[in-house]
Amino acid sequence: MGLLDAGLPLASLFCGVTCALRPDGRLLLDPTARQEQEARAVLTFAIDSADGKVLAATAKGSCSAEELQQCLAAAQRAATAIFRFYRDSLRRKYSKW
Repeated sequence: MGLLDAGLPLASLFCGVTCALRPDGRLLLDPTARQEQEARAVLTFAIDSADGKVLAATAKGSCSAEELQQCLAAAQRAATAIFRFYRDSLRRKYSKW
C-alpha cells in the first residue's frame, strides 16, 4: 500500500501472507510471534495480485509437500481478501464526496 500511496508505477500489487503449521498439523494464517515459535514450520509467501502467482517464498522448519500446497492454497485465498482490502482502502481514499 505504501508503494501505491507514494505513486510508484507498479505492474501489479503484491502482498505477503504467513502460515504456521502447528505440531498437530493445523494451519494458522497471520500467526503471532508466540504461535510462530511453537510451530513446526512457518512459511511466508509474496503473492502477485494479477494472477495469484508466488513471487517469493520463505520457509522455516519442515513440512510435507502436501502441507506446503495446503499453505500455499490458504495463502492465495487470504491474498484475495487482502487485495480486496487494498481496493476498498484506495476507493475510500480517492472517492469524492
